[in-house]
Amino acid sequence: MTRLPRLLRWLLPLGVLLASLAGCDRHDDTAGPEGAAAAVRTLVADVRRDDLAAFWKHGLPPAAYTAVARGWQRRQQQAATDAERAAFHRFMDGFDGPGAAARLVARWRPTLVRLDRQYSDQLPVLIAIGGGMVRQTASRALALDTAQSQGLEPLLAPWVAWAEQAPWLDLERSRRAAAIAVATVRSLDLTTFAQARSLDFDAAMVQASRLLAGAKQGLALYGLPLDEVLDAAQVSLASQRGDLAWVRIDYRLQGQPQQAVLKMQRVDGHWYPTVLPLLAGAIDPPDWAGWARFAPNRADVATRAGASGAVPVQ
Repeated sequence: MTRLPRLLRWLLPLGVLLASLAGCDRHDDTAGPEGAAAAVRTLVADVRRDDLAAFWKHGLPPAAYTAVARGWQRRQQQAATDAERAAFHRFMDGFDGPGAAARLVARWRPTLVRLDRQYSDQLPVLIAIGGGMVRQTASRALALDTAQSQGLEPLLAPWVAWAEQAPWLDLERSRRAAAIAVATVRSLDLTTFAQARSLDFDAAMVQASRLLAGAKQGLALYGLPLDEVLDAAQVSLASQRGDLAWVRIDYRLQGQPQQAVLKMQRVDGHWYPTVLPLLAGAIDPPDWAGWARFAPNRADVATRAGASGAVPVQ
């Protein structure tokens, strides 16, 4: 499988997941608690509660979950470098202390102003091109066949359409987004590199749930109230053939009706989305060097590279 840039490996699975699991209501037309549509409802409820630890446990067959967790642990146990330690501390230090949000805005502002002056009319076109690149990257990284790759296009299209119209260059929103980003990073409460490296897959998904909660707040700021989408959508069983089923999800995005169909497979009496093992396999431990590039500048804080050096997170 083609490996993604490691920061994108956290974002792409979540993005495809949210695009496909747009939501369901509280009613289910399948018989019994183990029906395919009921399984989708459970997964969407996990996303609605920002509980990715429960989501992966409910969404993967036990053997697949064990394999994903072991793969994560194996990568966590690889020898760390001084550069990785330093990058972790740059990231956490950047979001620490008073003025972190203002520093983040100061870092964003020149780019936002330049884009507004030079490319504001072209930004929707650039985002549309970016959406196509995301689809191609996802297809390669997840080893999708031609039919699966083509199926991604209508799935992602309404979300790309929203992104084309979102007010990304609004400076007031950028200030509010910076405050959300700082609060989200601080909620991780990771004070040492050793602590971050000790997280097993389940504990890491608890942390990822906090990132999801922050991402939802940020998306709502730019016109995508994801929890409202999750609450209002409806799920129904489209068809079933033996141990395979197709679940239809109807939802509204930007006031327009949308539809997604999720393929499910029954394993030992339980239903699971067939795409989730691929998505889970694309998640790697954080690449702190990549993450540090998004942190606010904090020139007054020296980088601390020792694995045991604590960084106060206020």
